[in-house]
Amino acid sequence: MKIFVGYAKEDKDVALEIVGFLEALGLEVWFDKKLLVAGDDWDAERLAAQQAADMIIHICSEQILSRVGVVNREIRETMRLAEDKPFGSNFAIFLRVGGVRLPSQFLRYHYIDFEDDWQQALAAAVGKKASQIQHVSSSQVSFKRDNVSVTDGVSKHHIEEKEETYELSIEYLEFNSKERYWKLVSSHIEAKVLDQYYSFKADAPAIDDEERSTDFFRPWEFQVTTEEFFRSGEFVSIRYFIYMDFGGAHGNHRTLTSNFFTHSFGQIEIKDLLQHDDEKAKKLLSYCLKVVEAGLEEPQEWLIDTDDIQQVWAALEDFNFDSRRLTFNFSPYVILPYVAGDQEAHMPWSVASGYVAEKYINFWYSNRQ
Repeated sequence: MKIFVGYAKEDKDVALEIVGFLEALGLEVWFDKKLLVAGDDWDAERLAAQQAADMIIHICSEQILSRVGVVNREIRETMRLAEDKPFGSNFAIFLRVGGVRLPSQFLRYHYIDFEDDWQQALAAAVGKKASQIQHVSSSQVSFKRDNVSVTDGVSKHHIEEKEETYELSIEYLEFNSKERYWKLVSSHIEAKVLDQYYSFKADAPAIDDEERSTDFFRPWEFQVTTEEFFRSGEFVSIRYFIYMDFGGAHGNHRTLTSNFFTHSFGQIEIKDLLQHDDEKAKKLLSYCLKVVEAGLEEPQEWLIDTDDIQQVWAALEDFNFDSRRLTFNFSPYVILPYVAGDQEAHMPWSVASGYVAEKYINFWYSNRQ
């Protein structure tokens, strides 16, 4: 089995440790420091190795996620290659260093934290991939799987289904507390995820034998992944990554969110924070667009009509918060076309105080000190 390892130069020591571990397992690893010599066409060799790999591992640290350059080109190529792999094929793995928050589009893929037990987790992922390679079959086998894993008082529900016409994978959190507030949080998360699940099932295709036998047919794919964006006491911010491929030119994805401001406020939405003030919403979106524009490599034409207040509110609805700031998530087609990818706009709490209703700002600071 061939494995490609990508990393930033600052993470070379971590990369060497991972490569050494993989080689000890008897695996063939492509690692530039060992395989490239002076005079090699580095970019062409790297691309060929990625395309030939059975599995790609990217070491993700703050260095990778805060810079531009070749290392991000590698990641984009991996995600492009993953689009053509069978659903759930364990092709791309992101190994997270230093607890860095991964972009939402990474959540479609398996990730491992570089902590004390990373070797066990990585060996399990590699073993699963090896099993997939050994048992490749063109036949579609129907199955359904529903299980729960529990870690530190939080349950993670897993639903997997495979039919001739579709494959799906659902994952969501449940907080194991009998307190009424935590029941609210958990039930909201479950309802939001299962609404996506049943909506997909209702639209899943009924394909006849003639259509299924064509060269163009491929099963629909659907995935929902849920993560804690932030949790401190009763402050909770949740992010959901949704991926769908309905047989078109490419798949699509979207980020959804849920936010809870302790038992004093329960679940909050952007309209609550801005007290349904249309003008504040327009100003807030204008701020976000300026932040996004500053990070673009070249100018883009906005898809959103900033004078249409319904579009404005819809664009702002998927936000998260943490101890430092608000994060506004813009999925493809919300403000920019698919080719521009996902966009995030960050607003420090000090800036947000000029937009968010005073009662929420005062409550945040008084309960976070």
